[in-house]
Formats: sequence, structure tokens, C-alpha cells
Amino acid sequence: MKKHSFQSQNICVILAITLLYSSCMTTRVVSLYDNDSIAKNTKTTWSYAWGLVSPKDIDADCDTKRMSSATNSTTLGHILLSTITLGIVVPQTIEWECAPPDPSINEL
Repeated sequence: MKKHSFQSQNICVILAITLLYSSCMTTRVVSLYDNDSIAKNTKTTWSYAWGLVSPKDIDADCDTKRMSSATNSTTLGHILLSTITLGIVVPQTIEWECAPPDPSINEL
């Protein structure tokens, strides 16, 4: 009997982890499709009090001063936290890629 209980606990833990870390909603904005960059920057921002306390601006920290894409996503865990707090706390995950530098005409 104890072995069955241990297996069901493992399944519940694996299911909970899968649901909490899977992406629920994603919005992606792309400016350059020919990006060679493999580095992705990620940051989770938090809004409080129904948006009255907005998150600070994110410094993209791109050497070229250009981004090629940005993705805004949320997980089931983020949605549950927002629901439980009635919108007082709303986390979002932002992921962005910097555009590669453009070679000057002299370099070609």
C-alpha cells in the first residue's frame, strides 16, 4: 500500500512542476528575422495593485542598441498567483534577443 502512495505522490509532483513551468500565454514581437544571436536575455517583472505600481523599465543591454525580438509570456503559476491575489500581484516573464551588428560598407 505504501508503494502505491509513493508513486501517486511522485506523479502529482511531476504534474505540478510541469503545469507551473509550462508557458501558458506568449506574445512575441519580431523586428529582424535574420538574427544570428543565440543569447537570450530573460527577466521576470512584477506589477502590483492592479497596475498602479508598474515594474521598472528593463534595460535591454544590447551592444548594437537594437533588439531583434521580444517575447512576453506567463505560466500557469503566474496566472494562479494573479487570480489568488485578485490581480494585486501580476508577474510576467520577458525574453529578448539583441540584433547582430551591421557590418559597415567598408568591411564588405
